[in-house]
Amino acid sequence: MEYSVIVKGPNGPMKKAIQDRLTSISRIEEGSNNPLEIGIGVEARDLSILRNGQQQRTSSPCIFVRDVVTDIEDVFWSDGLFHSIIRDAISGKPIPVYPPEPRYWLPVQDVANAIRAMVVRNLFPCSDDPIQMAGRRPWENGALHSEALHLWKRFRASTMGIHTPETLSEPPIHISTQPAVTERPDLSGLNDLMIACEEPNGWRPSGSLRLSIMRVLATLT
Repeated sequence: MEYSVIVKGPNGPMKKAIQDRLTSISRIEEGSNNPLEIGIGVEARDLSILRNGQQQRTSSPCIFVRDVVTDIEDVFWSDGLFHSIIRDAISGKPIPVYPPEPRYWLPVQDVANAIRAMVVRNLFPCSDDPIQMAGRRPWENGALHSEALHLWKRFRASTMGIHTPETLSEPPIHISTQPAVTERPDLSGLNDLMIACEEPNGWRPSGSLRLSIMRVLATLT
């Protein structure tokens, strides 16, 4: 089945990822009769996807997204911390002191997949009950740096042909200790919506953060 969809909002990696994911099931055009209207960073009639903390001015169905990761930094959706940590790992300088609050990093591909599932099933949040979207796992910023540093060493070893047992080993899993989480994102509404969209595991982002790190490394080198 083909759907008629208009995607509104400022251009950037986030909007492009969602448009690309919807292309396989929709015509994204302006001239269709009564098309589905989705706003990326702006409010729209059928679904508004806003960044966490952005003010909602209408009662359209709404999702607040936080800690999204794109290959190229999207300044509308990001405060720059993820890409900054990757640059720090590349630089080889001593690890800076990062903010102590954990982040719930979410690859943009998982955002796009969730939006596609909603469009296919024509199921969206209730207009009077916005939901949150974020990754499920808290990441301490120092742990992200450690992951990025190991992957950077492997990346360099591959390009230079100088692998060692260390670079060929699997990167260590840096499980975050339980930091003082003052505001863990409430993902229950999103989980229920994904189950209604016939996603059997509910909201279980499948994107690999390690793959996201590697993709960012590729854009920075």
